Amino acid sequence: MPRLAIVSSLCLALAGVAAPALAQENAAVCKDESTPPDAAIAACSKIIQASKAKTNDLASTYYNRAIAYRQKNDLDNALSDYSDAIKINPKHARAFNNRGTIYKEKGDLDRAIADFSEAIRLDPKFTAAYFNRGNAYDDKGDAEKALADLEAAIKLDPKNAAALTVRGVVWKRKGDVERAVADFTQAIELDPAYAMAYANRGDALEEKGDSEKALADLVRAINLNPNSTRALAVRGYLYRKKGDLDRAIVDYGEIIRIDPKSDEAYMRRSEAWLAKGDRLAALRDADEAVKLDPNSPVNYAARATVMRALSRNDDAIADLRKALTLNPSEPRKRQLEGALKELGATP
Repeated sequence: MPRLAIVSSLCLALAGVAAPALAQENAAVCKDESTPPDAAIAACSKIIQASKAKTNDLASTYYNRAIAYRQKNDLDNALSDYSDAIKINPKHARAFNNRGTIYKEKGDLDRAIADFSEAIRLDPKFTAAYFNRGNAYDDKGDAEKALADLEAAIKLDPKNAAALTVRGVVWKRKGDVERAVADFTQAIELDPAYAMAYANRGDALEEKGDSEKALADLVRAINLNPNSTRALAVRGYLYRKKGDLDRAIVDYGEIIRIDPKSDEAYMRRSEAWLAKGDRLAALRDADEAVKLDPNSPVNYAARATVMRALSRNDDAIADLRKALTLNPSEPRKRQLEGALKELGATP
């Protein structure tokens, strides 16, 4: 055989060996959640591009790529990939559950609940799906359905500190602070490093009137997780209540550092500045709160209070009237109307 033919045959043989090896390498990288997201996306994409059949393996590849997109906070591409995984394999319970978490993050609670429900139908022992659906029902304000799902999650996994913590939050919203504290305490016993449980117990203890224990829990939560905006917000409120306005302002400033788009932190810091007597700082923060969320009646009401302190009554009236157009709660509506009457204005 001519030398050229021998070399050509050898190259073809090597290519035949290399192709499966490369495919296996891509598969390993694609499904390894510890792989950097960009590398995982590239590996998964190569498999998808080379695939000629829509099999369950391909569904898993879309699922794995969605996880990598989610790690990059690319919600739209993650959502698309989870949907493709479901189209190929309609029994992929984890894809339904994960897609539901993205719908929830996007604020589409009805779609989220539908996906979690399908995940539960496909796998009735899917603890995470019960937990996620309970969380979504809580966001919708349906406490009874939230409690039922969280009970199911805890029954399936009695050591689920996250489910206990969310159930505690639901109990607190229902006004049962004792049950809330019990759930948060149990969560802490299961996971002594769980910052969110300390933050929520601190909030509940404050509602019970035990400010010292509440503050201790919040300090513990922040030591465990310095970026816990929840703990910082509650501690800031406690400091304001105790009259320690400087510390409150520092805590709200930390929230803004962590989340520069937190209109509530700006609004609360504005209130603290105003209580401290710095009206211009209060106005700057109030303006920023309104800018970040121009659809919040609370932000306009807070700015109106600053305007009144600055004797800018016409601006205060304008803000109060604007707040009334933004569908405030009934108690808030009564407050707004009362403030307008104090200023000699009609709603």
